[in-house]
Amino acid sequence: MAEIKERFELLLEEIRGDVKLVLEGHGVLDKKIDDVKDLIKEVDTKVEDTKKAVKEIGRELKEHVRQPAHA
Repeated sequence: MAEIKERFELLLEEIRGDVKLVLEGHGVLDKKIDDVKDLIKEVDTKVEDTKKAVKEIGRELKEHVRQPAHA
């Protein structure tokens, strides 16, 4: 009976170690996911800024083409 208890305690300790490793890995992945989310927000902002700039350039180009030298 003591042998079974000892083996169970060893297995339990291994499981605890494995759970601890999984939790640590989860924390690392959670941080990386947050970092990627932040980068996506930055890219979204840059894309929106670029869209606005392109629209403005388009308006300016239309105005320029309408000037007498191009008519």
